[in-house]
Amino acid sequence: MISGVNFGLFRRTREPNRPVIRPEMTPVDWLLEAMALVGLGVLLGYVAYYYPKLPASIPTHFNAAGVADEYGTRASILFLPVIALSIYAMMTLINLIPHMFNYPGKITPTNALRQYTLATRLVRYLKTVIILLFFYISYTTTRVVFNEASGLGLWFLPVFLSFLFIPIIVYMVMALNKK
Repeated sequence: MISGVNFGLFRRTREPNRPVIRPEMTPVDWLLEAMALVGLGVLLGYVAYYYPKLPASIPTHFNAAGVADEYGTRASILFLPVIALSIYAMMTLINLIPHMFNYPGKITPTNALRQYTLATRLVRYLKTVIILLFFYISYTTTRVVFNEASGLGLWFLPVFLSFLFIPIIVYMVMALNKK
C-alpha cells in the first residue's frame, strides 16, 4: 500500500503452499528459445550492418495503416535492438520463476507442473514473437528509407495482434481446462 492506495502490484498474490518446481524443457521449448536467440542475433547484426548506411533522418513511427508518420535521427533505430535485448533478458529471467506467476486458477501440487509448463511456453512464444516483430520493424524502416517500401502495410497490425492474442486465448483455455 502506497499513500493509502493499493495498486495491486505490491500485495502478495502467491498462494503460500505453491510448489516451487521448474518444468523440463521439451523440444518445442528449445525451438522457441533458439528462434528467439537467433532472431535477436539477426536483429542486432542487421541494425549494426545498416546503421552506417542510414541517412540522418529515418521513420520512427508508423500509424495504424502502417504508413510512416514521424521521423527522427538515425540513432533512433538503435532503440529497437536495445529494447529487444532487454525484453529477451527479462522474459528469460522471469521464466525461471514460474511459481511466482499469476494464474487463472489455483495452483496445487497435482496441477503445478502442467500449469508451469503452459505458462513458461507462452512466455517463450511471446518473447520470440516480440523479437521477430522488432526485426520486422527494423527491416521495414530500412526499406522505407531506401524507397523499397512505403511502410509496414495495412495488414501489419491485425496480423501482429493475432500472433499475440490468439496464443494467449489458447493458453487461457488450456490453463482453465481441468483435464
